[in-house]
Amino acid sequence: MLVENVNNPAKTADANVIEEKFDDEILPDADRVAFGLRDTGYDFNTAVADIIDNSITAGASKVDISMNVNPKGDISVIITDNGCGMNMIELRNAMKYGSKERDNKKSLSKFGLGLKTASTAFCRCFSLVSRGSDGVIRKIQWDLDYIAQVNRWKPKTMEPSKSEVNILESISGDSTGTVVIWEKVDRLLAKGLEDYSTRSSIQNAVKNKKNKLRYHLGVTFQRFIDKNYTECPNIDIMIDMVPVEAIDPFCTIEKETLSYPLKHPLKIKVDGKKTFPVKLCAYVLPRPTDFSTPQARDKAKISVNTEGFYVYRENRLIHYGDWLDMFSNEPHYSLLRVEFSFGSELDSAFNVDIKKSRILPAEEIMDWIKNQFIAPPRREANDRYRIGTTKKVEKKSENIDAHASSNRNIETMAPKAEESKMIPTGKDTAELTNGNGTFNHKIEIVSGAKQGEMRVIPVDELPYGNLWQPCLTKEGKHAVKINRSHPFYQKVYYPILSQSVMVSGIDSLLWALCEAENSTVNKDTEEYYEDMRTSVSRQLNKLLKDLPEPDMDEREDE
Repeated sequence: MLVENVNNPAKTADANVIEEKFDDEILPDADRVAFGLRDTGYDFNTAVADIIDNSITAGASKVDISMNVNPKGDISVIITDNGCGMNMIELRNAMKYGSKERDNKKSLSKFGLGLKTASTAFCRCFSLVSRGSDGVIRKIQWDLDYIAQVNRWKPKTMEPSKSEVNILESISGDSTGTVVIWEKVDRLLAKGLEDYSTRSSIQNAVKNKKNKLRYHLGVTFQRFIDKNYTECPNIDIMIDMVPVEAIDPFCTIEKETLSYPLKHPLKIKVDGKKTFPVKLCAYVLPRPTDFSTPQARDKAKISVNTEGFYVYRENRLIHYGDWLDMFSNEPHYSLLRVEFSFGSELDSAFNVDIKKSRILPAEEIMDWIKNQFIAPPRREANDRYRIGTTKKVEKKSENIDAHASSNRNIETMAPKAEESKMIPTGKDTAELTNGNGTFNHKIEIVSGAKQGEMRVIPVDELPYGNLWQPCLTKEGKHAVKINRSHPFYQKVYYPILSQSVMVSGIDSLLWALCEAENSTVNKDTEEYYEDMRTSVSRQLNKLLKDLPEPDMDEREDE
C-alpha cells in the first residue's frame, strides 16, 4: 500500500497512483555496502596489481610490496611508492567509493573503486599515508569494523606513526610518495589464521604467496619494468626491496619462437564514429626442450593454463590464460599465445570490468579473428606440440623396450593364431591365401625391422593419421604398425609403457585386428577395411579429446 505524502502529493497519469516527492537523498547503508563490496571477485595478485596501477598513474618510479607476520601471527601488507603523493583533499577523494575521474583518460585506474575493493577483499582495515607537494605527511583510514559500529561513511584521520613515516621515506626519501597499509588481514590465506598451528607455518604460506605474486607482477607489468620498452613509463617494482624481473610471455628473444603479426592493426569503431586500433600478433613458442636455457624454459611456464589470448590495456596485461570463449584450452595448443593490445579509448567497446581483468569483445570481432587470423598459428602450434610429444613417447618407448614382451608372445603364438598365409611378391604386394582363395593383395612390406620387432612395429606416423595398419615383414611374418603420434598411443599407451602385461594386451588386440582382416579380406573389400581403420582411428581421436594428457615433463637437460 502506498503512503501519501500529504505535504506534497502529485497525481500521475494514473489517478490511482500517488508519486511521492522527497528532497533528501537515499544514501546506501554504509555497513552493508562496505562489507558487500568485499566480494567483487579479486584474487590477491590482481588486487596488488590494481593498487600498483594507482602508483603508476601517480608517476611513481619505485614501488615496493612487503608482507609481514608479527609475533602474534597477524599479517600486514604494505605497498609503498614515490609517486606525486596527496594532500588531505586528495586523500579523501582517493578513499571515496567512486572517486572523481582522473583528467588522464589513459590512466590505469579506471572506475575509482580499485583501491577500496582490492584492499577490503583481503583486509578489514586499510590506511593511506601520504606526503603531498606541501611536504606534510598525513594519514587516513577505512576500518570496516568502525563503519559497522557507526553505520556511516566516516573514515578516520590519524597521525602517522614513526614506523609508517620510516616506511614511506625508505622509498620516497624526503620527497612525495604514498603508503597503502592493509591490517586485520583475514582473507589472504586459504585457511583462517586459527587453522595454522605456528607462526612459522603462516610465514611459509605468506612466502608462497610472495613467490606467486612475483611472477604475476613480472608478466603483468613487463612493459613497464623492461627498460628497453619505450612506449610506457618505466618503473622499478620490488617485493621486500628485491626487484621483480620483467617476464615476456611471448619469449621473443628465443630463436625458435615464431611470430604471426597482423600486417595492419584491426580497426574498431566506437559509438559508430571514430576508429581505434587493436594490435594482434600470434606467437608459437619453442617446445620445452628447445629453449636456450632451462631458466628461460621455466620462466615461460608452458602449460594448458597459459595458452590463449594475452590482453593488454594501455600496455598493462589485464587478462591471459584462455581463448575468450573462442576455443577450449587444449594441450595441443599450449605453445600458442596471442597478443591482443588496445588503448583506453576501447574500454566501452570491450566492456572492461571493474578489476580490469576481463574483456568481452563483440562477437563479430572474435569471428573475424577466428576465421581470418588464428588458423595458421594454431596449425603450427599443434604440429610443433605433436612432434615434441611423439619424440618423447618414442624415447621412452625405446628406453624401456616397451613392446618387447608383445613381440615375444605373438611370435610364439602366431603359428596357431594365423588363419591366413602371405608371401611377399613385390614392394607392397603379397600373395594372400585365406578362406576366400588365393589372390594378389596390397600390403606394406617392411624391410629393416629389428630382430625383436617382427610382430609389433611402432612408427612415428601412418597414412591418414591411423592408429594401426597391417604389414608384412620381408621374412613373411604377419605384423602390425602402431602410430606413436596418435592420441591413443600418447594418452593410453604412454602412461603404461613400463607395464608389459597391459602393453601386451593392447598390442595383441591390434595384431589380432590385423590378422582378422588378413583372414577375411578379398579383392572387392580391401578398400573398405582401409576405410574402417581410418574411421575407427578418427573416432578414437574424438573420444580421447577430453582425456587428461600424461605427464611428459622429461627434460633432456636434467
